[in-house]
Amino acid sequence: IAISLISNLKNDKSEYVRKSVGNALKDISKKHSELIKLELQTWDLSQKTINQVYKLSNKHIKLIN
Repeated sequence: IAISLISNLKNDKSEYVRKSVGNALKDISKKHSELIKLELQTWDLSQKTINQVYKLSNKHIKLIN
């Protein structure tokens, strides 16, 4: 549930908020990478702002796998 609540802010107008979302999801992925992977698969990456958050969120997952 926390992942969904945090990810709802992925397209916020504030770059600070978007970066915070990406970093929070990255931190969560350290223990729950599969849950973050499932969430990220639902995102529309054609939007530049969401893609920025995706890259931050996915950074640790790529290192694990």
